[in-house]
Amino acid sequence: MSYLVNRGIVESEAGIPELPRWFSDGRLSFQYDGNSVTQVDYRSKYQTRGSHTIFLQRLWDGFRYYLEQGGVTLKPKYGRTTLWPCGVESEWKLDGDAKVTHLVFAAGEAIIFQVTTGVELPEGYKFKLEFYKDFGLITDDLQDLRYGDRGSRRHWRDFEFAADSNMLLGSMRDVPREQPVKGNEINLNNMDIEREEDQTPSELFVAVGADFQLQYQERSIHTKYILTSQSALVPNRSYSFVIGFAHTEGLAVETVGRLSADVGVVLEGQLKRYEQVSNTSPVLVSPYKDLNDFISLAPMYHESCKVLETPGAIKAKNTNYWVWGWDGMTSNLASLYWGDQRFIRDMLRFYEETADAEYGIGHSFRHDMSLASVSALPAQSMYITLLHQYYTITGELGELRARFAFARSVYERILKMEVQGLGLSKGASLFPDFPMYMQETGDDISSLNNTIFYCASRSMEMIAELLNEQETRALADSVNRNIEKHYLPLFFDEQRGFVVSSVDAVTLERRSSYNSNAVKWENFFCGELMAGVNEQALRFFEQNIVCKAGLREIPVWSEAFDMDANQLHCWLPVTGEYFMHLINGQNRKDLIDQWVGWVSYWTKKLTCPEGISCYLDTDEPEVDRWNTTKGTWHAYSIRGWYQAAIHGVVGVGMEAGGLTFYPYDGEEMRLEGLHYRGRRFNIELRGSGCYVDAIEVDGKRVEGTNKLPEDGYGAGAIGADVSVVVHRVKERKYPVSVKHGYGITMTSYSFKQGEIRAELQGAGTCRLVLEAAHLPIVLLNDESAKVVYEETAGVATVELRMTAGEPVKLVVS
Repeated sequence: MSYLVNRGIVESEAGIPELPRWFSDGRLSFQYDGNSVTQVDYRSKYQTRGSHTIFLQRLWDGFRYYLEQGGVTLKPKYGRTTLWPCGVESEWKLDGDAKVTHLVFAAGEAIIFQVTTGVELPEGYKFKLEFYKDFGLITDDLQDLRYGDRGSRRHWRDFEFAADSNMLLGSMRDVPREQPVKGNEINLNNMDIEREEDQTPSELFVAVGADFQLQYQERSIHTKYILTSQSALVPNRSYSFVIGFAHTEGLAVETVGRLSADVGVVLEGQLKRYEQVSNTSPVLVSPYKDLNDFISLAPMYHESCKVLETPGAIKAKNTNYWVWGWDGMTSNLASLYWGDQRFIRDMLRFYEETADAEYGIGHSFRHDMSLASVSALPAQSMYITLLHQYYTITGELGELRARFAFARSVYERILKMEVQGLGLSKGASLFPDFPMYMQETGDDISSLNNTIFYCASRSMEMIAELLNEQETRALADSVNRNIEKHYLPLFFDEQRGFVVSSVDAVTLERRSSYNSNAVKWENFFCGELMAGVNEQALRFFEQNIVCKAGLREIPVWSEAFDMDANQLHCWLPVTGEYFMHLINGQNRKDLIDQWVGWVSYWTKKLTCPEGISCYLDTDEPEVDRWNTTKGTWHAYSIRGWYQAAIHGVVGVGMEAGGLTFYPYDGEEMRLEGLHYRGRRFNIELRGSGCYVDAIEVDGKRVEGTNKLPEDGYGAGAIGADVSVVVHRVKERKYPVSVKHGYGITMTSYSFKQGEIRAELQGAGTCRLVLEAAHLPIVLLNDESAKVVYEETAGVATVELRMTAGEPVKLVVS
């Protein structure tokens, strides 16, 4: 079925594309297959145990709606259709020229079915809703973890019609087992939080109402409930069924009554919410149609994962998963790029406010937002990186100051896990869920963990300098240099050409275990840690990781491959950004095109998986029932792919020093509406090649730099659009040019007769990297600076110790 994506809104001329779909709103998620709602998940804050799946279609139908005329039941038809992350709206042609509009929506944490009649409507049509009693899930499946009892037994109370409230009411009760069934998971990396659980059975009441008078019928034998409009439909009116949920019968009746009375307002508010996201999100215009679509779809489906009643909380996926720790924090430059700054501010506050006083940030959360487990310490350091990124994109020093004490407490807690004075912290790898298959024992120094922590520690140094917290700055600087000194010598295997997954924390011996996510890119500083081994690392990826379906986490020759029959044969998209930086930095357009193909394959299915199976050698991996469920969108996969696309395919990044461009032999394209410091950047990439000839900013030409001078656009008003054109060429044009300088801002920039002059500002340790045909002469405040020159690569590096607010005069020749 053909369809178009218009700023994240899917439009089809006939039918719903890529069924089934999942629709989500807060605690509610449901699956719709074009005929019926086939599964309903609801996470009541009063449920301590038991399954969040309330209804499941098996033999008998779930919630279905119809029109009825003269006793004849008519199945909905789908003409021109609009698909949102929260629902679907379509035309339904009736006899002659008559037609109605019908929709299925998640809004107000309720399921809404609506029919809107037009001017012409034949007589006698009624609107009805049906479902079978056995749609209610009895959680007794011992072989399917999706539908097991999760520590309680479920009992249903049959639905009954209450004429006084004009509603059909039913309920289910989850009765906790005395001893809940334990899984066989061995947890090395996240500590459970024990608490006295309320053993009181939890109830969930389900109310089905409408904004019109209902007639009720019930079929026996195979019990089916039927709700029909008492009167025939009239022209130019909307009719809505509303299905709501609450922990008491009275609240369920009140909720559905309120939603039924205000259904138009509720739906209008939901549409405006998504229209706002659609209108403010960046748009990619490139030869890669499906990647263009992904860039538009990503912010919309990420929005559907939010838990609006708790600002800053986000579900890991738009169905099945609830709120998690590092799942929510990681790879959030994406959210900032598409303009969701307030949400990241709220997220920083949420993780601080819900943290355990002794152990820190949560890993998994119960439905009432209390902690079920605490994140492994290295994962908690993502909070520091996120705080720094928030400041980077917004410039809000006040929020940085308000969150600093908590960020420092996280940092100091991690430092207590330092091993043998190496700067590296102890702990089992955050991923996979079963690190023992990666030869980990509990006495581990994890590469994954410590690349995450290095990124955070570099951020901590800069944050502390910005706030004049000199003791913390000096501590972080010491830790950073210690990690840089020991990380590669300990982890890098020269024979394999890549880092091992972990090192024994006692003997410091490398384990013969390899994992493509052993390097987790959390910010641009990761590139400085890995700079010396990138060519070897890419060879390792090409020879052992790249496959037709994506990037294997584990090489097939490893004993760990497929050992859990799940994660260990998959690609987790959130872990793949290091690979993108490798292929962009080494000008591998062939691999970039292959990566675009992987993303395009799933975008065409309107799905963004948590994990993609690489077990089969195929470029058409199958949709499954867990990692790649059709119609689902996993939040950190959305962000991981989004960032990789912006940084590597488009070739632009925003960090503490502003905008930097990463040219390669790429296609010409435009990225419109990227958010930075209150402005929207419209960026056009012209030409092709791995060098920048010039950057035009609102028509002003800048040469000799891949890094955009901050005062080139700073004069524009907040909220204004900034036009940037990057001219790429295949041959080096200048004897020396600025390649990047993470954390460094440039102002008063000039490039004349091969000489660069600028004022630099930054905070803490910063490294200015130059592309140079020869060893350049670098002056800082008129004094000669030490330059490390790599002749083969043609790259020179100058290290600076930057004091916040104090400019440094730069001259390069």
